[in-house]
Amino acid sequence: MMEKDKIKIKLERHKWPDEIEKEKKKKKKLLVTVLTIIVIFSIGWTTGAIFYKESPSATSGELARFERVYNRLLDNWYFKNDMDDPASEMIENAIKGMIERNGDDHTSYMTLEESQMFTESIDMSFVGIGVQYFADENLITRVFKDSPAEKAGLLPGDIMVGIDDILIDDLDEDQDIKDYILGERGTHVSIIVNRLGEELTFDVVRDSINALTWGEMVDDQTAYLEIASFGSSLRQATELYLREFKANKAKNLIIDFRDNGGGYLDAINELSKLFFKEGTTIYFEKFTDGKEIEYVLEKNGSEIYEFDNIVVLVNENTASASEVFALALRENLGATIVGNTTFGKGTVQTQVQDGVDNSFLKYTFAKWYSPKMENIHKEGIKPDELVKLSDIFYTKYVVLDEGEAINYDQVHDGVSYVQKGLNFLGYHKGRTDGYYDKNTEKALLEFKDKSGLAHDSKIDQETIKSVYSAVIKEWSHNRKDHDVQYHKALEVVSQ
Repeated sequence: MMEKDKIKIKLERHKWPDEIEKEKKKKKKLLVTVLTIIVIFSIGWTTGAIFYKESPSATSGELARFERVYNRLLDNWYFKNDMDDPASEMIENAIKGMIERNGDDHTSYMTLEESQMFTESIDMSFVGIGVQYFADENLITRVFKDSPAEKAGLLPGDIMVGIDDILIDDLDEDQDIKDYILGERGTHVSIIVNRLGEELTFDVVRDSINALTWGEMVDDQTAYLEIASFGSSLRQATELYLREFKANKAKNLIIDFRDNGGGYLDAINELSKLFFKEGTTIYFEKFTDGKEIEYVLEKNGSEIYEFDNIVVLVNENTASASEVFALALRENLGATIVGNTTFGKGTVQTQVQDGVDNSFLKYTFAKWYSPKMENIHKEGIKPDELVKLSDIFYTKYVVLDEGEAINYDQVHDGVSYVQKGLNFLGYHKGRTDGYYDKNTEKALLEFKDKSGLAHDSKIDQETIKSVYSAVIKEWSHNRKDHDVQYHKALEVVSQ
């Protein structure tokens, strides 16, 4: 294949901008406690322009039929007046309709801006200081390896109290800490923290941050590695942690792929060099024309990081590239998979750019198979150890009608949501089927009293929001206490 014909392949299941926008609108209604990474979205599109090649086209009669409808709407459709650019938007909508009605959720049409957003979501590479923190307490929970924050001396557990000459307590409600920390690469920011009662100031130089992975030693024999996405620099980010684990003589490794929706196919190939020996089959691909390719790891000169036991954590949002790698670890290295059945995306996509309007067409062109020729499309990977979290994490958030309230002795999905939330929070040990009984009322009143809510037994939208917020906060602050999947992984990897 000539160099100019090469294309960058993506194997992923990521949310598209229209899905993200819909979720944003919905989430604005929720009272949430969030984890925020202090970063700037500075990544641009990194692949070269790839232009559509000529292919068999529709007949002139079919195209003429489309053109007649298009022209009639463009001339006479009343609601075209609501569009900024009717001619362009109607064509875009027609293309998206053609794609969306063909039954493949992973084939899509994107504008240049949408494609850039999509790439940024995969690579997770930003400009910032490199910490993750609890927004409600300004508590730093993670400091990414080789980041400016680590080099400056910031530590997990530090509480940010000031940025440059601004005290965080003096910020208005609509002001965000990250807006004061963000800046250009190479610029300085002063971070003031409270560390065990002592106030310390750190001068941090903003730089590129790789947030694809994070890890730590759990004990003197076991390491934990969380991989968030298969971005283009995953190998480099992962090796920083693997090198540290080896220096600490780790014998066991837990790899967490939960909520990892995939990424670049190239990232799988690069990451494989850190785990597998030369000649190892990583996956197969079967293409539209029936051809089949076996991807075998070639000699690369990289150091291989070996462990006595490997456990892979997965859940219902583990998809695509993370599923490929999980099966490669299980079938080649005997890794044990713990958690929920995965999403089940066994297809591969590529995307090409139109040379005229710079839009992108992402389409499925192959299926992938594990080293033992297993394809999990629409079925997912069934874990060796099936372990589920608390029911509240699998329960859809309930939105009530304006002014609606649920009272004692009623049955409602909102009651079930509150029951499961209160169960997780330790207030309720009774039924969770949506019937509002006396035990539920007692637990709710106790929760409302401790949360500063009105002392009444009704369940309204404020009540549901408060339960949601309390669940997120409790999980964020005490995750290891509640994460039964993680505890099972620890148990299995130590056997």
